[in-house]
Formats: sequence, structure tokens, C-alpha cells
Amino acid sequence: MFIAHLLKIAPPPIFSHEPHPPLASQNSSTVLNELKCVVCSNIVTQPLELPCRKLACTRCVVERVAASSPVCPCCSEDSTLVPTGIRPAPNAIVILLKDVLVQCAECHRDVKAGCYEEHECTPSLTLVEEREAAALLKRAISTSPDQGIIQLPTGGTPMTFMHVTKARHPTSAACSRTVKTRCSEMQTARSIVSGGEPSDLMKKEVLTLSDEERKSLLQKAGITNVAIDSAQVLAIKAGLAIPWNKMRLLRRWLKTSGVSLAGEERMRHICRRIVGDNLKGEMALFSFPHTSGGEELRGAPLVYIPDLVQKVVDLLEENERQYTLKLFMCGDYEFLTRMYGLSGANVRGQAPPRTFETICADHQHYIASGVDKKEAQHFYNCITEPIFNIPISQVCPPGLHITLGIFTKIYGLLEDQCHTFDLELAMYSREDAHSSFSTYSQVLQKLRMLQAELELAHKSYDALQQMATYASLVVGEKDPVTMDFFKQCEDKMTSLKQLETEVANCTATVKKGFSVKDGPFVKELDSALQSIGVHRQQYFGGAFIGNHVHKALKLSNIQTLCQSLIQTAQNRLPHRSTEIQHRTEILVNTFSLFARCHNIYDQNFINEAQTCALEQAIGQFMGFFRKSFPEATVPIKMHILEDHATPWANSTHVGFGLLGEQGAESIHAKFTRLGLAYTVVTDKVKHLMCIVKEHLLSIAPQVAAAIPPPQKRKKII
Repeated sequence: MFIAHLLKIAPPPIFSHEPHPPLASQNSSTVLNELKCVVCSNIVTQPLELPCRKLACTRCVVERVAASSPVCPCCSEDSTLVPTGIRPAPNAIVILLKDVLVQCAECHRDVKAGCYEEHECTPSLTLVEEREAAALLKRAISTSPDQGIIQLPTGGTPMTFMHVTKARHPTSAACSRTVKTRCSEMQTARSIVSGGEPSDLMKKEVLTLSDEERKSLLQKAGITNVAIDSAQVLAIKAGLAIPWNKMRLLRRWLKTSGVSLAGEERMRHICRRIVGDNLKGEMALFSFPHTSGGEELRGAPLVYIPDLVQKVVDLLEENERQYTLKLFMCGDYEFLTRMYGLSGANVRGQAPPRTFETICADHQHYIASGVDKKEAQHFYNCITEPIFNIPISQVCPPGLHITLGIFTKIYGLLEDQCHTFDLELAMYSREDAHSSFSTYSQVLQKLRMLQAELELAHKSYDALQQMATYASLVVGEKDPVTMDFFKQCEDKMTSLKQLETEVANCTATVKKGFSVKDGPFVKELDSALQSIGVHRQQYFGGAFIGNHVHKALKLSNIQTLCQSLIQTAQNRLPHRSTEIQHRTEILVNTFSLFARCHNIYDQNFINEAQTCALEQAIGQFMGFFRKSFPEATVPIKMHILEDHATPWANSTHVGFGLLGEQGAESIHAKFTRLGLAYTVVTDKVKHLMCIVKEHLLSIAPQVAAAIPPPQKRKKII
């Protein structure tokens, strides 16, 4: 019964007891002493805790009891082993035993005790087996046609063997022939391991080194200086807009890190060859708006290329490409109106389709009429002569400004709708927040109560007047009853004047309204705008940025913006949820139809199928806009989209992206950046000359090819 009790309380075996694994040398001696069996002095298996709190193997205890010697082997001969005194080992001991390293008696490998039974024991080769295997490998390698490399089948991936000469001396002390042999062997081994790409593997190996190790490696290899050729240096100069004086400073800094740049004289010679004598600069007279009205002539720097066509042809031929030249002009709306001498857009629907000839003719009629700007609309606002003789058919519609203008128009309608609901909500709101909306709401509700009270007061005053008049006729004016009625009329008139004053003050406050951004509906709309990563500018009337508008016109973001109305209505105006949802669907469709137009025209090139799709999309958008918002005005950007987008796409098959961040807008930003880099040049003509020279340098084929393309920015969540 005692033995059965011991076997019952013993934990499951961690590893086999036969043969006893020797103590592992990698474990702490203190830990091992605690885990040794007091009987066999090996690591315990199926540990039991004796009355003296020592550990023993279950098998050792069972054998001791079976031998009729139930005496504790640790305490004294008088202490006997009884069932009530023996307990299973604590869980901490059992868990610790699983992680203890033991050594296999067969393969002599260290194995965790918990994995002892599962590990595959591969006995070491005998001396005879080692000699036979070595002889077979030598024969196979010596007869191998592949430079001492053999592959042996294994039933799966074959094993590759390669002969490597044992080094008798370190590489630093070896002769050049030995070093060459070792390098060849390493190259062969690297080719095998890398799957045929030894250079890539070598690059990865170098990248695994620390900065100090790489620097030390380069010094030992004698590679202490990295030279950058003139094309790369010019690409750095043009790409980063670095003036010559700062290039000299950069050269000194890089030299301290072992990097040398091409000589400045050689780079300047290349720049002169690229730019040549194609640039001319002078101060010229230009017409500028005067602060007090009208215009004035002022001198301004002018830099130009005398033979622009030849310069463009030379650049294309240098790039060795076949080309077809198409001349066009692009710019924003204000620029285009100034170029063609217009004071603004003509009244919608009055003017026939314009051409360069009709603009010149209208301007002549305007001059003949006496040059009165008040009458300019009768001549379609052609108040000055066009600056450039470029047909209107060769003017690229300003795609970026069309997108910004139309999106701002639709978003304004959405914001107006939110403000309308905020005005309605103000009659019911009970907000205590300190904002213009809460103040407006409180005053509006107070005004409604005062108006009702004033109406009742007027009725009461009229009744008192009638009673006083009746009493004066019946009992006389001197009668106390009559006098009391007149006294009540005077008091009521005083209270009426006070009420009228309060109503007037509240009415004036209500007429002022509240800040649009403080309304709950508009606030939720702004929060939705922030959630999709679209921000309005702090200045310029809170205008949008082009990149942000592209993001906002994604269908998922359109839904996010418009759904804010429905969510706010469910919480604030539940009785109007159905109507608000209907209006929201109209706004979603308006945004979506315009987004379809934008996705087509905001490209560099448009084929015939896309042109047809653009015409259809514009027609659907404008038709839906006029039907859904009959009272809304059609801004000039919509007019350009409707009347000029499709003809331009049909004639050129070029999209409107030329004016976007990848086209004229990028050139404008680049000129601004270059102007800041050359602020030390005080002469205006020389300053502009430096800017244009840097621009011509950056677009030269040999320099542009060396400028790395921009990397796509990672999204920040």
C-alpha cells in the first residue's frame, strides 16, 4: 500500500531514469545541489519531498521501501519514511527541472530535461566510420568537374560539400598567392550560400557591421577616400539649391569624413557649357497696380532666352529622344486674365466662345468707346492688349485651381447647410459652454420668451386702457376706481417699455449671429475633416491645400465628411433626421460626381476614351449641380471646367496636371526656393540670373539623370 501511495503522488517523469544523466556543467552548482536526489546523487526524476524537505527520485524511494529499509537516507536511522510524511515536490521544483540542462549519455549533447525524451540522439561516428567517410568525400571531390564542389542527395534538399584548404597561417601573414586562393574559395562559398548573388550577400555582410567596424574595415583595405564625380556633384548642387560658396563649405566638411568632391573649376566649366550664352538679363518696365488705384510703370528684372526654341531642341537632341513640340501656356486664373488683358470673367452666357482674334477685336472696340472701365462689361472686359500672341486653344486649363475652387464651392455648400441646422438647433439647445453659439442660443430663447411676454403685456395694457376709459365715462375721472385703473395703465406702460428695450437688445444680439465655427454641426464637420488628415490654412481665409483636396475627394473620405451631418442630427435634431439624410445624399453625390471628373483630368496625359469619359462626367456633374442647387452661383472655375476642359483634352490629349505640383506650380516653388538660396546677391538682375541658371542646370539631361527620384513618404498612423 505504501508503494502504491508513492506511485500515485509522484509527478509524471521528466526524463528516463535509466541511465542516470550526469550533471550538466552549464548549470549553477548551487541550483544543481538543490535538485540532486539524496539517494543516487543525480538530478531527481519524478521528485518527491521527504519529511526533511529534501528531494529524492520516486524510484529511489520505492526501491528503499521495497528493500524493507524505510529509513530517511538524509536525516537519521531513527527517522522512518511514512506515507503521511512524503509529499509531491513543489511546482516550482517541477518547472525548474524542465529547464535544467542534462547531458545525453549517447551523443554527449546538452539537452533540457523537459525535452530529454524527445530529442533525437545521433551517436558520434566511430574512428573507422570517420576514415571511410573521409576517403569517400576525397574521392568524390577529386573527381568533381565543378572545382571541388559536390552535391549529395538526401531525399530532400541535397547537401553541398566544398573543399576548403586548412589555413596554416593567418591571412595577414600569408603570401599574396595564398590570399588570392583564399579569396577565390570565399567567393565560391559565398556564391553557393547566396544562391548565385555573392555581391548582394557581401553587401549585407558589410551592413551587419557597426559603423566603427565598417570604418576600420575601409581603413585596413586602404579605402579611406570616396570620390564623387562632377555629374553627381552638380546633381547635388542643383537638387539642393546650394550656391557656390556653400558648396565650398560642404566640400570641407565632407573631406573630414573621407569624401572628396569634384573640383569647382571643372564644375563651373560644365555649367558654362550647359547654360552657354542663352541667357540675357536687364531691367525692364512693367505695369503694376497702384495702391491708390490705376496702374504704374516700374522697373523690374527680366531674364530671358533669346532663342528659346533652339535651346529646347538642343536639350532634346542631347537627350537623344524623338520629339514633337507642342507650345502651350498655363497659369492660374489671375495670371491668364492678365496675360490676355481681361479685368475678370464676363457675365455668364453673354459672350460667344472666345478666340485670340475676338479678344483683340473687343479690346479695339473698348479703346474706341473711350476707355471707361464702368463700360468694360459691354466689351467682355477686354481692357488691355494681350501680352502674348498665343491662341486660347493653346492655354492649359488651370487644373489645380479648378480642383481647389470647385471643392471649396461644394464644401461651402456643405458648411452652409451645417450652419442652417445650427441656427435651428440654437432654438432648442441647452449648452452651457462658453462660446458664441451657446450665447446666441441663450439669447434667442430669451428673446422668444420676451416676445411672448411682450405680446401678453400689450394685450393686458389694451384691456386696462379700455376699462379705465369705461370707468371714466361711468363714474367719472375723479373716482378712486377710475384713478386706480389709470395708475395700473401707467405701471403697465413702464413695464412695456422695459420689455421693449430688452427685446431690442436681444434682437440686436441675434442679428449679429454667432461664429460659424462654433456651431455643433460645423464643429463635427471640422472634426471629420481633421480625421481624414485634411487641414485648412491658418491664413488666406482658411483655404485648402492641393494635396489635401486630392485626399478629401476619395470616396471613403467623402462619406466620412457628409456622414457627420447625419450623426449630429441623430443626437441633436432627431425629428429632422430624415430630411437631413436626404440633403446629405445630395451632397455626397455632388462630391462624388466632381471626384470622378477630377480623377480623369488630373493626369499628365489623356487618351481618347478618357476624353469621352471626361466629357460625360462633366455633363453629369454640372447637370446635377444646377438641379440640386438652383440658387447657387456657378463660379468661374466651374465655367472653365464646363466650357474649356473637353476641347483642350480633345486637341492635345494632355491632362491638367501640368499646372499641379508636378508642373508649373513645382517650377514656381523651385524658383522661390532658389531665390532664398541666393539672397546674398543684392543686384536684382544678377539675383534672377542665378535663379534661372540653377534651373537650367537642374533640367540638363546629364544632371537630371543623376538626381535621385523622390521617395514615397510613409504614412503616419
